[in-house]
Order: sequence, then C-alpha cells, then structure tokens
Amino acid sequence: MIRRAVIEDVGAIMALEKSCLRHPWEEAAIRNLIESDRQMALVDERDGKVVGYIGFSWVEDESEIGNICVDNNYRRRKIATGLLEETEREVAFAGANNLYLEVEDCNVAAMSLYKKCGFIKFMSRKDYYGPGRNAELYCKNLKEFNCEIST
Repeated sequence: MIRRAVIEDVGAIMALEKSCLRHPWEEAAIRNLIESDRQMALVDERDGKVVGYIGFSWVEDESEIGNICVDNNYRRRKIATGLLEETEREVAFAGANNLYLEVEDCNVAAMSLYKKCGFIKFMSRKDYYGPGRNAELYCKNLKEFNCEIST
C-alpha cells in the first residue's frame, strides 16, 4: 500500500537510505520531506513494514525526485514503479509540468526503470558524484509538452 510518509516512518526511511545508497540523506532532510509544504515522501508498506520510499519536491511547474529506495528483499515487485506513478500524480495535481531526476551512470537498473516509465535522458554531468562517477539527468513531461531545457 502506497501512502504519504509520516514522522513515525523516519526510522524506516533512514534504514532504507542506508541500505540502498552510498550517501544517505541526513535525518533532518527526511523529516523536512515529511513536514514541508513543497516536498513529500511516499512509502510503500507491506505486512506492516516500509519496504520502499520516494522523496520529491516541486516549485511552480517543476518537480524533482530526490531519492527512491526499495528494500533488497522486495525488489522486482513493481514497488519502484508504483512509487514513481504515485509521485507523478501528486506533482501533476500540484501543478508541475515536468518531473526531473538524476541517477549515477553505473545504476543500470534504475536507468532502465526510468526509461520504461517514460523518462527521457537529456543531459549528463561529469564527475557529479565524484571522480569518474557521472550523473545522468532525466525528465518526464506530465502535460504532453516537449521536455527540453531552455538555455
């Protein structure tokens, strides 16, 4: 079941962050996702356990995914797909036209998921995550417009 995260979920979200990411967010950042008016965290809860989460923000007509994590024991069950779809609904309802995210270029599984979900790669950032660790930037248009970056 996907639902909005509450403060009581912070510990479970932090555990997911630590098990999935090289550089997990600080607890204060997770709390801010839950308490802020322009940010949100969603969790996927199964059998009373938080097994996935996504954090995102929006400002005017743009939105961005910060992190998405799924417990290793629950992968390949469409949890990330469900979290992405619910995020799209939330930010579109908030008025966002485009949803952005970035991913390390070695994370092939995540890039495959994003492409399957309709995200388009539009840019790379060399050494973004450190020497030799590049970021790939993706965008999904939520309003049927072209997802291009103006210069």
